[in-house]
Amino acid sequence: MGHVQFIATLRKKHAIELAKKATENGCDYMVAVGGDGTLHEVINGLLQSNVPANEYPAIGLLPHGSANDFARTAHISNAIEELIELIRSNTTQKIDLGKIILHQTQETRYFINIAGVGLGPEVVQHLEQSSSVLGPRFNYFKHIIKGFLSYIKKEVSCTSSTWQWKGKLLQMAVANGRYFGNALSMAPDAKLTDGQFQVAIFGDLSIWDYLKNFGNSKKGVKINLPQVSYHEANEVLLESNDSCGIEADGEYVGLAPATISVLPKAIRFLMPPNVQ
Repeated sequence: MGHVQFIATLRKKHAIELAKKATENGCDYMVAVGGDGTLHEVINGLLQSNVPANEYPAIGLLPHGSANDFARTAHISNAIEELIELIRSNTTQKIDLGKIILHQTQETRYFINIAGVGLGPEVVQHLEQSSSVLGPRFNYFKHIIKGFLSYIKKEVSCTSSTWQWKGKLLQMAVANGRYFGNALSMAPDAKLTDGQFQVAIFGDLSIWDYLKNFGNSKKGVKINLPQVSYHEANEVLLESNDSCGIEADGEYVGLAPATISVLPKAIRFLMPPNVQ
């Protein structure tokens, strides 16, 4: 094995700068040690770099964070021996990423797992402002309930080239991966390699109906209610006259209107073969 360098983050968004610099300085493998938030920053640093995509390092993950939803989809374990073996055998897959363009600020953000609209971003903002000692899973569930009680459903329209949805929105997931919010399977059919998003839309749903189906979301069972629909798209336009937030990989991004598009096979990722 060649030269290995460990770089520690000192503040929020620091991994974006570090990953950009490491990519531009040239490396073969860049491994995020952390949860979805750390991986999100590393991906954004990589794609902000002035390096052509065919010269990107392979990206890896050693899960060690409060939320590891991407690792669940990609079947990545937190055993360092497995990571070393993936590097040694150069076992990578080309996977898709998501790209968000916020229309008001013309800002671009990338994501690897899921972009959430509606309730999700409010929960993320609550979480960012709180520090709980009860652990991430309880904390997330507590903030879902808290978010629910204070959340006023936004009027949102979501348009793709083949379908349009419009109405009062509780929660939407534009999904590359299958899990979010600490092991909720919002998009059981999502695949990392198919050049498509799965879009799960929970419309004018009551807190009671959502909680009754919480177990199904845990098990990856699609929810069969008239207010819930599932779609496929490679690009969606989100619009809202209300102040409707967007989060990506559990990080708050900004407000609609926005265009969310898939970048097919954008990066090489260190992961077991045959995982989709």
